[in-house]
Amino acid sequence: MCFAGLVACSSTDGGIRTGLPDNNLPEVAEKVLSPNPKGEVIGNGKVRVALLVPTSIPGGAAAVAKELRNGAAMAMADFGQNRIQLVIKDTAGQAAVAQTKAGEAATEGASLILGPLFAANVSAASGAAQPAAIPMLAFSTDTSVARRGVYLFSYTPQADTKRIIGYATSNGSQSITAFVPRNAEGALRERIFREEAGRAGITANIVQYDRTPQGIQAAAAGATQTANLSDTIYIPEGGPIPPVILGALKNSGVDVASKKILGSGTWESVKTSDPLVQNATYPGRDISAFNGFATRYQSQFGARPGVQAALAYDAVTLASELVRVNGTANPYSRNSLESNRGYKGINGAFRIRGDGTTDRGLAIYKIQSGRGTLVEGAVSSFSGS
Repeated sequence: MCFAGLVACSSTDGGIRTGLPDNNLPEVAEKVLSPNPKGEVIGNGKVRVALLVPTSIPGGAAAVAKELRNGAAMAMADFGQNRIQLVIKDTAGQAAVAQTKAGEAATEGASLILGPLFAANVSAASGAAQPAAIPMLAFSTDTSVARRGVYLFSYTPQADTKRIIGYATSNGSQSITAFVPRNAEGALRERIFREEAGRAGITANIVQYDRTPQGIQAAAAGATQTANLSDTIYIPEGGPIPPVILGALKNSGVDVASKKILGSGTWESVKTSDPLVQNATYPGRDISAFNGFATRYQSQFGARPGVQAALAYDAVTLASELVRVNGTANPYSRNSLESNRGYKGINGAFRIRGDGTTDRGLAIYKIQSGRGTLVEGAVSSFSGS
């Protein structure tokens, strides 16, 4: 049994470990499932769950959609085959299509919607899901679309900024210069950084840059004095950007080696062998259970999975587990989804909040000898009221 606190369920990968069951469910009749739902159908359970993903969108998002689909399929094979029926629907990455597919899922008797991926699609789909009283676990990171009943199951910039700034201040940082791109993502990161710096009582400096080599060089040259007066440099953008910024600062006369360097959760994509990022710290997922999942995923699908595959795995496993705990009539009540004790899955501990966001246990990693090394573990459980 998986009832008291965060005790283990029966998966070799950890599965979903749950809080208390919802013993105060109202009497609700089981939903009538229409025959022949539209989309790829996996499983034969009595509870229908829709997964909205942009399968046919061109570009890199199609690869993300594939990961979501594959992770969900693995969870169905492990836990959900006889508990739920998963119907996978293609949104094409378009808001209007996402709304249509969500309405279609409601008509077909879905009790829960997983996805969509993009913020505009989440907002549109919720217009069909909420009137039908169908909760959503979406994969967008834009908290402006989150609210009760429209839960973001993803990692958000708010969470990882809070984690790394808290860690930095507890380790002596007093003045931080943050480099953010001059775009919507940068504006969001700037706002969150200022809020967290204000709470921590530290000096916050913002440097904006255009995402070009010339733009970064100009920003670094203009920030030389500010950066030299700061004890810490924060670069939330990942990929190839951090070494470019640090190199530009070094060339502009900043003693980069004497500074504490902070990153964000997107630093999983940074080339950690670059000498400029050595000793930098960044927040990241609890991967203690992820590696076993990744090995199975690669064996089955021929590629190493990213975070989205594991998020979909956990979402489907949670959907299956709540049916096991609560029964088929009303498995996804607000009390169950928003359990104060939270859950634990492939990506570590998480807790769905009433404001539509998800608390997630984040670890702190330090780049040493060319790789991210764990220096502070993530919380393994949440204390419930």
